[in-house]
Amino acid sequence: MLRRSILAAAIAAFMPLTVFASADKPVAGTDYVALKTPVQTSNPKKIEVLTFFAYTCPHCYTYEKSVEPWAAQLPNDVVFKRIPVAWSDKTKHFTQTYYALEALNKLDPYHDMMFNAVIKEGREMPDLNSVADYLASNGLNKEEFLKAANSFSTRMNTEKARKTWMAYDIDGTPCNAVNGKYITAPHMVGTREGAIQVMDFLINKERENNK
Repeated sequence: MLRRSILAAAIAAFMPLTVFASADKPVAGTDYVALKTPVQTSNPKKIEVLTFFAYTCPHCYTYEKSVEPWAAQLPNDVVFKRIPVAWSDKTKHFTQTYYALEALNKLDPYHDMMFNAVIKEGREMPDLNSVADYLASNGLNKEEFLKAANSFSTRMNTEKARKTWMAYDIDGTPCNAVNGKYITAPHMVGTREGAIQVMDFLINKERENNK
């Protein structure tokens, strides 16, 4: 879920629009924050962009529709990764679901399908077996999915995801990190489109710094 950002969004609804700086000229501390301690990225030769999400997060559901086409057009010097966030063990199976689908090369179409099922349709999926049943009803082999979801590599990726969002001190979704140094999010900028503009700004900033 949105966790603390639910409160942030509620507060923002009663704040004047002028609290948000223009995404064309992002302001540090308002549209994005620079981390006091940078987080090591997976490839120092690339500019790493992370998007933190949860299948149980309604704002992630809508944000994904903006982020996905943007990410598909990123240049070769940028690597984009989704990081699923589970606030407790009760939702850890959704992180396993994401990495199982990735391992099976089935994120398309099942990643979007999971969002639709949980958010739009309001389906209850309290465990991996219920997820497997739903995916199987939509054409995915149940046994293959469960094998991938319970595999060593998926367990490692699930734990790595937890360590990653904790290293960035993420306390709400959706949220983005750029190259281990900056955090931005739609609720910080004011709009989903604005958050993407800020990411573009930060990517260019890192590109210039790397020259």
